[in-house]
Amino acid sequence: MSGLFNTLQERYQVLVARKEKGETREEFLEDVSSFIADAQRAGAVTADLGERSQLRAWMRFLANTLYDATGTYPDTSLQPLARGQLIDSRPERREKPAPLSPLAWVLIGGAVIVIVTLFSLWQPWGAGEMVTPSPLPTPTPTARLAVAVQAAVGGTLTEEGTLAHPGDTFCLGTSEIIAEFTLDGVQPETKWYWEVHRNDEIVASQPETLWGRSESYVTVPVLRNGPEGVEAGDYRLLIYAGGEVVSAVPFRVLETPPRIYNLRVSDVPEPVSELKEPFASGLRIIYLSYEHEGMCQGLEVVHHLYYEGDLLQERAIPWSDAPEGTAQISFQAPGDQPFLPGDYEVAVAVAGEEQDRVGFTIRKSTGDMGARSAFGAVTIALGVQPDGTPILTAPDRGFDWNTKVVYAIFDYVGMSDGLAWMAVWSRNGQEVAREEHFWDAETDGTDGTRWVAYYDEDGRTLPGGDYSVTLYIRNVAQRTAEFSIRFYVPPE
Repeated sequence: MSGLFNTLQERYQVLVARKEKGETREEFLEDVSSFIADAQRAGAVTADLGERSQLRAWMRFLANTLYDATGTYPDTSLQPLARGQLIDSRPERREKPAPLSPLAWVLIGGAVIVIVTLFSLWQPWGAGEMVTPSPLPTPTPTARLAVAVQAAVGGTLTEEGTLAHPGDTFCLGTSEIIAEFTLDGVQPETKWYWEVHRNDEIVASQPETLWGRSESYVTVPVLRNGPEGVEAGDYRLLIYAGGEVVSAVPFRVLETPPRIYNLRVSDVPEPVSELKEPFASGLRIIYLSYEHEGMCQGLEVVHHLYYEGDLLQERAIPWSDAPEGTAQISFQAPGDQPFLPGDYEVAVAVAGEEQDRVGFTIRKSTGDMGARSAFGAVTIALGVQPDGTPILTAPDRGFDWNTKVVYAIFDYVGMSDGLAWMAVWSRNGQEVAREEHFWDAETDGTDGTRWVAYYDEDGRTLPGGDYSVTLYIRNVAQRTAEFSIRFYVPPE
């Protein structure tokens, strides 16, 4: 176990302990981001397969913390192993092998050194659960190969020339399959080549050639079929050196296009066979289940939650689950308060194309004494005139980094004297301010326009992030408005 891995393990354990204590301040989030960045860079010098898998699991567990706080899921891919590094897939204890002949040593030294970058099974849905990486495949006596895709779904080479979305299962319509491998210890003038087999038939190959490269790192397209895509089926990529197969890697192209269907919404996490609604008032979490097929690693899947026709929440994830089966995600009401009563819709899109959507309703509470009282739509602005006219609104509800105060302006009807109401402000999903009042009908009347404001008591600028304000009457959420404050970017 390397010293770098031990250091990262200690940092990870400290961060988990801080998370369990409920720490969510900016300093903690910055430490989490720093750890993920350092773990990514560690991939370039970490050869042990077990340590690489553990690094991925740590990053993905902490990535949920950042997503809950900021609404953005960070990149958790390891940097590829630096050229010249060997993947160490040996166990810690091994019986001493029988002596090998000089020729055998030459063949082994010229074997393909494989970077296995298969994604571990992971669902970034349901923050707070430790992600368990998938079991690593049994090492071969020679070498391994990582295969990845360059396709319309977004699997491309990075600027550094490494694989952006490695995997062993590709979507129907994939236009190009790229192989990435390393040949270390190959003597000059050694003959080498590769072949791609499908149904025991060679469908692509490189002519036998003499090894004369100054670098051992190889990236080469092995299958291409233009706009129509590579033909569906099971394939094997064989690497030959010195007249022998030094690596054989299977991969497949799926037979059905990516599809998500049969959307179902529930107020409980257990899968349901059909939609049961309307849901009772006070609902705080909505569970969405669906079936899928033809899905491959790296596909962008976006989940949208709409309220009364307006986008309320968006969850975007890169696909890392099985090609077919069932999946579930959840939507949580902002500020840990109930969803407003009314009509909702959930839609799912794959690679920018909507697949399916389903509607549901949350009914109003019949026992609410303030049911006849209501707040209107909320307008976010940097100022307000005495008559309630907003000053300096933003079409995209985004404000500059030097903002010091934000106003939430709203209409009201049916308010009565002594009626309990409040405004709750949240930043990145965490409550930052709350003001609770009893309505003064003598001062404000029963109908009209009012506003509340959020500001720093010390007069400092408000920190950047995604904000929301929710208005309540007798603890029943009435209206929510979202806005953002940009982060300060120093001039270049």
